[in-house]
Amino acid sequence: MVARQRILETALKMFRIYGIKGVTMFDIARDCGISKKTVYEHFSDKQALIDEGMQQLLQSHTDFFQHAIEEADNAIDELVRSMKYITGIAKTLNPVMLFEIQKYHPETWSTIERFRGNCILFGIKENLKRGMAEGVYRQNLNIEIVARMRQLQLDAAFDPVQYPAENFEMHEVMEQVTAHYILGIATIKGHKLVNQYLQIKEEE
Repeated sequence: MVARQRILETALKMFRIYGIKGVTMFDIARDCGISKKTVYEHFSDKQALIDEGMQQLLQSHTDFFQHAIEEADNAIDELVRSMKYITGIAKTLNPVMLFEIQKYHPETWSTIERFRGNCILFGIKENLKRGMAEGVYRQNLNIEIVARMRQLQLDAAFDPVQYPAENFEMHEVMEQVTAHYILGIATIKGHKLVNQYLQIKEEE
């Protein structure tokens, strides 16, 4: 199991840096310091490695978001924690990976799409409800509309057509669109919290 997990972690790291199409099973084996035969003993083919790797990645995202909900003091704290997490991912993710999964691995992409609806969109809606109940988000928000708008923001940040890597740093895009989003939905009480959290973020 140790070797299997090492292969999986190495593959995910390489996919995130170089994309999927340009990484071969030989590349993964070489980076692990093992033979290609050993890789195939644990994974039947590259598709199996992609599928399990994405499942593990999505589960780690789900675990983090659940932890953020439980640990955050309020809805804005939760949102800022999530932003920092996504920004950290953005710093080490080549958007080409997502484009290649969508184009060349439709079944894997279907799994990601389900995750977007069952975890991301659902989580955005729950955060909006929490913030409205706490009085830090405006009461007149249409949750269905605002949640989808936020999801589109997140999708766009990872879209190399909208924000080509040679012109934009993805983590900066994520920080900008999230700050704009929070300030747009926050009440006066919420704005005070937003300013507090953004100042803390700048000092760190």
